[in-house]
Amino acid sequence: MNIKSIKVQLSIFLIAFALCLSFTGKDSLFLLSLGVSVIAAIGADSIITYLKSKKIIITESSIVSGLIIGYVLSSGEAWWIIILASIFAISSKHIIRFNGRHVFNPAGFGVLIITFLLGISTEWKGANLWYIIIPLGIYFVFKIRKQEIVISYLIASFILFGIQAIIQNVQIFNILGYLNYFFIFIMLVEPMTTPMTYYGKIIFGSGVGILIFILYLFGIKEAELLALAFFNLSTLLLNRRR
Repeated sequence: MNIKSIKVQLSIFLIAFALCLSFTGKDSLFLLSLGVSVIAAIGADSIITYLKSKKIIITESSIVSGLIIGYVLSSGEAWWIIILASIFAISSKHIIRFNGRHVFNPAGFGVLIITFLLGISTEWKGANLWYIIIPLGIYFVFKIRKQEIVISYLIASFILFGIQAIIQNVQIFNILGYLNYFFIFIMLVEPMTTPMTYYGKIIFGSGVGILIFILYLFGIKEAELLALAFFNLSTLLLNRRR
C-alpha cells in the first residue's frame, strides 16, 4: 500500500469518517453495508481483471468505488442491491471506455443504474457535515488539480439557488446547509472522468451545477448523479477545449 497515493489517502479518510459516523450515530448497519459494497467492488474488479490479464489484483480504485457506494446508498437496503450496484459500477469502468479511459464515474454510474432500475432512494451519509469534508476535500481537490471544477460548481450553485432563495424570501446562507459536500469534494472531481483542460473544468463544474438546479426545479430524483453522468459524457469534447 502506497500511502502517498491519493486513492489510498481517500480510502483512509472515508473509512475513518465512516467509523466516526457509525459511532456517533450508533449505526452499525452502515458499517456492515459499507463492508458489503467494498467486498463486492473488490470481488467484481478482481474477477474482471483476472479474466483480462490472468492476474489477481486488488485495485485502489475498486476500494474507493465500494466505499462511495456504501456512503450513497441507504444502509437499510438489501445486501443484494448493494452488491448489484457495486457490480454495475465496476463493470462500467471496464466496459464503457474510450481512448483507454472509462467514461462514467464508476460509483456514480452504479448507484444511478440501481436507483432507476429498482426505484430505491439514496442516503448520502454525512454529506452535509461540511466541517469534516471541506478541509480534507480541499486537500484532495488541489492534489488532483481539479479546483476549477469545485469553484465553478459552487459559483453556479450559489447564483442559481441564491436567486431562488431571494424569490422565496429565504435566507441565502441557508444554502450552505443544503449543499451535498460529499458529492462536491469526493464524486464530482473524479480524475479519470472529468476534463483535464482549464476551460473544460470550468464548463464541467458550472454545467453540473446548472443542470442539478434545473433537475431539482422539475422534481427529478437523483439530480446529482444524473447531472454527473451527463457531463461525464461531455468530458471527451471538453478535453479538446484550451
